[in-house]
Amino acid sequence: MDQLSYRKVWQLAGPNIISNILMVSISFAHLWIVAPLGSEASAAVVTGGRIHFLLMAAAMALSVATTAVVARAWGAEDTSEASAATTSSLSLSILISIILGTVTYLCADQMVGLFKLDPASSKMAADYIRPTAILNIVFAITLTIATSFRAIGDVMRPLVFTAYSTILGILGSYAFLYGKFGLPELGISGIPWGTGLGQGLVLLWFFLHWLTRSYVLKPKPSEAFNKDRLSQLIQIGAPAALEQILIQSSFLLFMMLVAGYGTAAFAAYGIGITVLSVCIVVGLGFGTASATLSGQHLGALDPEGAIANGWMTMRLAIICMTIMALITYALKTPLAAMLSIDPEVRAHTEYFILILAIIQPLMAIEFAIGGALRGAGDTRYPLFVTFAGMIVGRLSIGFAVAYMGYSVEIMYAVIIADYAIKALLLVLRFRSTAWLEAAGKHLPLAVQSVAGVGREPVRAYAVEHPEE
Repeated sequence: MDQLSYRKVWQLAGPNIISNILMVSISFAHLWIVAPLGSEASAAVVTGGRIHFLLMAAAMALSVATTAVVARAWGAEDTSEASAATTSSLSLSILISIILGTVTYLCADQMVGLFKLDPASSKMAADYIRPTAILNIVFAITLTIATSFRAIGDVMRPLVFTAYSTILGILGSYAFLYGKFGLPELGISGIPWGTGLGQGLVLLWFFLHWLTRSYVLKPKPSEAFNKDRLSQLIQIGAPAALEQILIQSSFLLFMMLVAGYGTAAFAAYGIGITVLSVCIVVGLGFGTASATLSGQHLGALDPEGAIANGWMTMRLAIICMTIMALITYALKTPLAAMLSIDPEVRAHTEYFILILAIIQPLMAIEFAIGGALRGAGDTRYPLFVTFAGMIVGRLSIGFAVAYMGYSVEIMYAVIIADYAIKALLLVLRFRSTAWLEAAGKHLPLAVQSVAGVGREPVRAYAVEHPEE
């Protein structure tokens, strides 16, 4: 591939990576500002953050559908339909977040009880989760708006919104936690309230401009609950929702296993996952670029280009994430010291960061190749791969480690098996070109709308190159 192709990947991935890092930095900042309060407070924020990620799964799944529907309308130069799809997506995200938020608020104590934390950590975790459940609607709306603008190629507006939301959210969290700037001291519960207030101010700014029709995507109130469009969004988002539920549920179960080793080990795992999340969002940027380019090449009946794109993006992702791994490992001691004042938590955190460094190249493969498969329409296989890695690699081995009484360091290392299994299965799938058969089944509508031809060139390539 030439330099222009590599540059195109960076143009697609770069702004999304920066936006994602900014979003994740909020969780990182939460742990930093709460660190002086001790390991119990850190464990509470870790627990509340994980429940928040579970709530976010629905919004993230809907964002997959939003991208598909809005981008399709924009590609057809139907701005009105793109605006209507954005309005419907916002309506659906609000409805879903209200339902899930209500359930989470009412069941906060029961959810915390699953982690078997000490009484002080449990109480603080519940105090964190309740306002998080209420304010999840802010995150859901923010993500839907950002997704819609990215779908029409406007990657800078979401980046600007995210930057302001991050700054205001972190300042708000600190202010409400400790009672600064004339605001009330709310303790742990002040963290989500501060974040929600900061993000809410940016949303208010957006809606004032959106309602005055200042953007190319305009409000379509009459289309908010269009049954056909809502049905389409649900059908497209359902498989992604299933995958997100599997991922987040597996994370929760694994956290319960780690919780059995004590508060310090649990807090260190949560801190490590927060560090890992920065690496994950970099991988997500490459995954988005890979999916976009894979779909474009197959839509143009260029399977060779789709294959080359997948390997090219994988190489770039491995290089970038390996560099990140080396930097993270080199900074393991100051990172651990910054995020906890407890010596035991720091020691566990440093070891866990070593594990994170090892899995970075494997994660790069997962995001790049998984993105290429999803962009081609082969979405079932990545779901199978996620199941295999999480259930077979992580949870089965994790339960065995806990049953045999091995150390927490061995438990941390279990995640290497998870990512190794996923990387291996994805590479084997991509090398076999069997995914092109699956891609061909999904091409007719897209290809006919562009070129008036069918899927045969893609299917023929898969037959002629079965072992490539």
